[in-house]
Amino acid sequence: MKKSVKKALLIGVAALLVFVIAGTALWFWPVTSVVSKFYSIQPVGIAVLAAMDMEAKHLINRMEYPQTFEILDKSFTRGNIGETEIVLYQCGMGLEKAEAGARTLLEYAQPDVLILFGMSGGIVPGVELYETVIADAVFPAWEDDWVAIPTDEALASLAAEVLADARRAPIATGNKMTWRKKDYDRISSACGAVSVDQESYAVAKAAREAGTPLLIIRSMSDTYDNTSLLGFFKHGPVSAEKAAADTEAVIRKLAETG
Repeated sequence: MKKSVKKALLIGVAALLVFVIAGTALWFWPVTSVVSKFYSIQPVGIAVLAAMDMEAKHLINRMEYPQTFEILDKSFTRGNIGETEIVLYQCGMGLEKAEAGARTLLEYAQPDVLILFGMSGGIVPGVELYETVIADAVFPAWEDDWVAIPTDEALASLAAEVLADARRAPIATGNKMTWRKKDYDRISSACGAVSVDQESYAVAKAAREAGTPLLIIRSMSDTYDNTSLLGFFKHGPVSAEKAAADTEAVIRKLAETG
């Protein structure tokens, strides 16, 4: 009897050790990759990236049947725009977060198309508040060689067809926010950009490496002659909603064209 109890205890301890070791190994293993592959059995055609909550929430509000879930500490929203299933990821502001977010979204969703949308600032006279800019190329605003990454020509053309009042032009990406006209003049004269943000170049870099066509849609939250941190927070919510509405319209058109 005693031997049976002792044997049972030993088996229980061994089982517990196996459980602990397996759990520890799983924690340190690249779980994100494993989970993303599981969900990627049914990849989506269109993945959408936004930097800020106020941008993301406006597109979520336009989805049918939105479902938000987490893979580790990363929150995704999956839902429909019309008959088209999309997945949305809010990456956070700045170059590093944008590039990491784009890579995460591309790995998880394995999309045919990646769309970055949201707010940005106009940096040349004539670009109006809430005007939509469709990027045909993005430049790094912190370098002197100004080497562009082009966006997808077919997607940009389709977006311009849908958004009749939009402007197609280069966008520059900086590693910090600025409201100084001398910075705007330096950037626009160097590369022809009409708008500046903190994410587009990093996302374009990730999309290029993944071989995924990229579309960038930006709505102006401030302009060359109306620029300030106060103005950004004043006009940002309207600009974010405008960008979400434009993105929805383009997604619906994409569904029609296949």
